[in-house]
Formats: sequence, C-alpha cells, structure tokens
Amino acid sequence: MTLQLKPIGVVHVNLSDEEVKASLKGVEGILEVYEEYVEGLHGIEGFSHLIVITLLHKVSETQRKTLKVKPKRLKLLGLNEKDIPEVGVFCTDSPHRPNPLALTIVELVEVNGRFLKVRSLDLFDGTPILDIKPYTPSRVVENIKLPDWYQKIMEKLREKGFDAKDF
Repeated sequence: MTLQLKPIGVVHVNLSDEEVKASLKGVEGILEVYEEYVEGLHGIEGFSHLIVITLLHKVSETQRKTLKVKPKRLKLLGLNEKDIPEVGVFCTDSPHRPNPLALTIVELVEVNGRFLKVRSLDLFDGTPILDIKPYTPSRVVENIKLPDWYQKIMEKLREKGFDAKDF
C-alpha cells in the first residue's frame, strides 16, 4: 500500500531547532495554512486549543528504524540517564519512529487570515502541516492508566518539583 499525503501548510518558528528542543513548555510560532485550504479555517477563531498533525521532515531513514529509545525529554527535566528506562518508541513522543508523524496540542492565540499564531509549539521551522483539528471536550480523557515504569518516572520528577503537566 502506498500513501500519499499533501501538506496543508507549514510551521514558522523564529528559533533554531536546538532552542525548540530545549523548551519544556513549547514556543510561540505561526501555522501558515496554504491559500487553497483557507476555507477550512472558517469558524476556528473561537477555539482555545488545536491539535496539529505534522510530518517530522528532519527524521532520517536511519532514525525511522528506531524501535527502542530512552525518552530524551526526561533528561531535559533533570533525570539521570540511568533512571530513564529504554522503552518501545510507541510508548514515547520520540520523533525517531517508522512513520515520523507528530501530534501536538497548541494554544490558539490569534487568527490573521490563513496565519494562526500559537503557543506551546514543539515543532521546527519548516515542518509540513498535514492536518489541524479543534481540541474539544469530547477529546479530554480523565482517569488514565499508566504503566509502572512511567509512574516511577513521574514520582522522581515530582521529587524534583515538577507537576504532571510538565512531562
């Protein structure tokens, strides 16, 4: 089976890739929707948050073969490498995965025509946007279950003063 996806827009961030990676809470940026898709934005102004689906265009063919990782974000939060378990890539937000797709939730700050100013963006400048969806109450999941290894990580991070929303 062959899949063919066409970007509907592109991410604009005025920061380097390293600055974006180092941001724990994400950065401000612009989602540019291409002119041919602008009608698809009609009514988006009232939403506080959006789900953005993108292609992680900087992931190499070698990185696409990665199936186990130590979540690097946890190192940014100050955890010691030895305390971070190696887990399957599908248990993480790692960009290194067979199909380098990203799903991120951003705060919609302002709509200016086909340009959406957003916060909490964790994507690089030039990232192709595949889709945008509203974040609605029906998507909120409560009482989630987490595996033991993740709960242990959460406890270590709480000891360091982090809130669950930080990771």
